[in-house]
Amino acid sequence: MAGDGGNAFAFLLHQLDDDVAVALGNLAPGIHRARSVRGGQCLDITLSEPLNAGHKVALRDLKRGHIVQKSGMPIGVVTADIPAGSHVHVHNLSSVQWNKSN
Repeated sequence: MAGDGGNAFAFLLHQLDDDVAVALGNLAPGIHRARSVRGGQCLDITLSEPLNAGHKVALRDLKRGHIVQKSGMPIGVVTADIPAGSHVHVHNLSSVQWNKSN
């Protein structure tokens, strides 16, 4: 796979219905393999932009207002539409943690 340094998997996700996967290394745009921790299923992700290790990629198109799931848990709300294969971070996701009222 492009830019995966020879590793079998470039991304991990916890379950197939998660909205995002996490990069295991610095990745260039292109097709990369992801593996689900639960069940071991694999899928290909077409990364549209460079992505640093530890950062998230959208597994499907995510519309503004969508509650993003990671590990089966809500992690944030989409603040601007995110196409599949794009970086998911503070520029397009508002953290659930920071939106909780005290």
